[in-house]
Amino acid sequence: MAEGIVYLDADDEITSAASRIRTAAGTKVAIVIPYGSRIATSRINFRLLSREALVSNRRLSVIAGDPASRALAASAGLPVFATIAEYEAALAGPKPAVDDDPIIVGAEAPETPDAEVRAAPVKPPRSKRARGAATGAAATGAATTGTAAAAGAAAAGVTATRSAEGASAPTPAADDTGFADETRPIAIPTRPRAPLDHEPETGPTDARMLAAGEGGRRVGTPALVTLAAIALAVIVVGVAAYLLLPSATIAVTPRQDPIGPIALTISADPSATAVDPANSVIPANHLDVPVEASQTFTTTGRHVEQAPASGSVTFSNYDPTASNTIQAGSIVSTEGGIRFRTQATVTVPAGTFVLPSVIPSRRSVSIEAVKDGPDGNVPANAIRIVPPVENPEFLKVNNPDPTSGGTRTETPEVSKPEVDKAVAALQKTLQANLTAAVEAGAGAPPGTRLFPTTADLGTPTFDVDPMTLVGQALETFDLRISTTGSVISVDPAPVRVIAEAQIRAKVAPDHELVTDSIQMDVDDGSVGEDGQVTFQGTARAMQVIVVDAGKVRGLVKGKTAAEAEAALAPYGAARVSLWPAWVTTVTGVDARLSISVASQAGNPGSGASTSPDASGSTGP
Repeated sequence: MAEGIVYLDADDEITSAASRIRTAAGTKVAIVIPYGSRIATSRINFRLLSREALVSNRRLSVIAGDPASRALAASAGLPVFATIAEYEAALAGPKPAVDDDPIIVGAEAPETPDAEVRAAPVKPPRSKRARGAATGAAATGAATTGTAAAAGAAAAGVTATRSAEGASAPTPAADDTGFADETRPIAIPTRPRAPLDHEPETGPTDARMLAAGEGGRRVGTPALVTLAAIALAVIVVGVAAYLLLPSATIAVTPRQDPIGPIALTISADPSATAVDPANSVIPANHLDVPVEASQTFTTTGRHVEQAPASGSVTFSNYDPTASNTIQAGSIVSTEGGIRFRTQATVTVPAGTFVLPSVIPSRRSVSIEAVKDGPDGNVPANAIRIVPPVENPEFLKVNNPDPTSGGTRTETPEVSKPEVDKAVAALQKTLQANLTAAVEAGAGAPPGTRLFPTTADLGTPTFDVDPMTLVGQALETFDLRISTTGSVISVDPAPVRVIAEAQIRAKVAPDHELVTDSIQMDVDDGSVGEDGQVTFQGTARAMQVIVVDAGKVRGLVKGKTAAEAEAALAPYGAARVSLWPAWVTTVTGVDARLSISVASQAGNPGSGASTSPDASGSTGP
């Protein structure tokens, strides 16, 4: 195995690879790039390695099985090989070939997976006729690819000729990356052929036939040289004209003017189905808000049932001279004031006088307490007060037995007043629930604005008719009330649509509205006495004058920079640059006059820069 072969890992960084190149044995170093290597992700990595090899006096080659890695290395100017064996074969040197094998300098290798570009010096042809054929082939290639390419091909022919005469190694050149690169001639590998027993000598005619190419056209070398010289002269004249003719660059920043402020009064109408910019009307909606309330109430009403006490009393008549008749309904009572009413008329005979005393006559009658309830239940001998019309000296009364039967029974009973009170409480709760639902958004879409003062409870309904509860003996009763309320909701987004429409109506002629310059100051809306929702506010924006690059061109030609800027002042700020320094006026040649207009409506890319296809062209 050859020395100087460095094997890299897939995760090796560029610093590691550069270090291993510096420390490699020998001046010829080959790095083996594995599949998926980090170094093979960028062309600049191979550039860095190439520069490191030059600094370290190493000749670097790249061995990679991945075609993409080889392509990146080749684009960086490094010799590439598909296998180590191929690299070692290249180190051994080229195989011997017949003197007059044609080698076409400057041709590109076929783009096939197996074809690799070898950056090894081209072996110069041995015979003068072969060198003449190579030079003719390069000139023919230049003639078929254009005047500019002809000059390059001629240069390549010169390079090939110098290589044939033993020129020195290629000279490093700087590319767009800033790193030095080696300019190496590209050799196309040719299939070796066996030498012939007798090869005819190739004369000048054969060399011209070789330089004619596939088409078989015969072009003389002097004619090709003449064409290349003419092309080079045209290029030199064009470059000189480009660099020496006067040019002007004009940059215009259009003037912006304010619009407004414009007063806005926008109505939100539930009957509107679309935005009406002409009448400043936006749609509004009656948003349904279902709410309910329920509560269990304790019965405060009572049903009372009472029965009067009853018994009997005995009247005693101590008057020996006359009987006494007590009418039914006469009132007797206890000393504590519990009164009883006699249930029948009773006549008590006169008493019997037996010296020294009077023996009374007695009669009994049933009684009933005047007031219902247990208070009429009195013990025996408690009733002692005779009716007020009687003489208590001659008539006495007494209850020989206790009175009884006086009762009081109390049960709950739903009354109408408490039902009315319960209904009023539920309606108040229902209204509070509607207010809370509106404050919580009532399920309206995001961005929608609700107006609580427009909330309407609607007609509530009960799950049970409250009046059917009146008179029922219930300890508690339940009531549930529900309704679908409504509130006006408005999406304020169309307010901007109306504001923009009114702003656009105010844009002056030859002006454009500056995008995103519209500013609005709109309140949250209010509800009038008639229930109409309105928004009040103001809107303002900026407008920019439209600059026609063609008109600008006609205003500035032949003027000094100051005069051109003054002529463009009505359009805004203008900056005029003249080149070279000795030029005092704006050129009249359209091709040398570049006009650019900054963004006219606030949009990126909306500015204009003139070109030959658009009433002007850009300068150098």
